[in-house]
Amino acid sequence: MDSCIEYLVIGRILRPFGIGGEVKLLPITDDIGRFRDIRFVYLETSGGFQREAVERVRITNNAVFIKLETIGSRDDAEELREKFVYVDREHAATIDDSSYYYYDIQGCTVKTVQGEVIGRVFDIQNAGSCDVYFVRPEGSPDGEILIPAVRDVIRSIDTRNKEILIDPIDGLL
Repeated sequence: MDSCIEYLVIGRILRPFGIGGEVKLLPITDDIGRFRDIRFVYLETSGGFQREAVERVRITNNAVFIKLETIGSRDDAEELREKFVYVDREHAATIDDSSYYYYDIQGCTVKTVQGEVIGRVFDIQNAGSCDVYFVRPEGSPDGEILIPAVRDVIRSIDTRNKEILIDPIDGLL
């Protein structure tokens, strides 16, 4: 079975739109324009990820309407409600060196500049002005520490070695 890390979420299907199999998609990406040139997507199935050819895409305001070639009716489209839409890493949008995919950050070990291991990132949420890394402390099955992803705190991110180095401000830990 394919690893979820090889695929990146770009949207969630909200509902069918019309009778011809089109669906309304909530984009989960910084660049909604990335959908203009998309030729295929992946849907998660019980056996892994299934590639689906894209017949057409329409973008209006902050919504994306997508028609997959294999979906021909409203009933077929209803089966896709709440499913996530993915792209594979090879076809993921290019990001600059100071940006990271959430999948690359999740699971990283967080350490202080003094070498103290804080824990592992288990979730990331956008707080408006910045992302916040939710870190599970070492040895704690249900605790969490919130680390703001700002320059004053994050010193380096090494996704290859799955490590984040922080310089915690007073009161953070």
